[in-house]
Amino acid sequence: MSLVRSYLFRPEQRIRNSAGFQVVFDSTLCKVAVPQYLVLIRANTESKARIGFVIARKKVRFAVERNRIKRVVKNSFRLHQYDLPAVDVVFIARQGLGDLANVDLGKALEKTWQQLNRRYHAALKATHENPASDTHSRLPIRP
Repeated sequence: MSLVRSYLFRPEQRIRNSAGFQVVFDSTLCKVAVPQYLVLIRANTESKARIGFVIARKKVRFAVERNRIKRVVKNSFRLHQYDLPAVDVVFIARQGLGDLANVDLGKALEKTWQQLNRRYHAALKATHENPASDTHSRLPIRP
């Protein structure tokens, strides 16, 4: 049996359709915010973490820059995929992300993946300790 892990980025590790994004937007478990980007996290039923990108032209003007950012984030995600829990991650660009160098973005993503792990496990623990804090309990009760 080989102990070598495959660090490939497969198509099934991408959130591809609007329904997948909408589920994360509607029921976000936790967030990681950096001045240049925001990461939304939600548990999934898959055995792997998945990622999706929202990089608007208004936030990062040139396609070359948007593609560079996606390439750096995908590479960082690919290298940390086995450290992450089974979650759906939506990466949302903010103003100034295009000005970040690859090295600086890589360092920021290292911290983001660590914070994602901490916040996700803390949110799960809080949900299990207090079942009333579940997202379904926020729905209005009809008389």
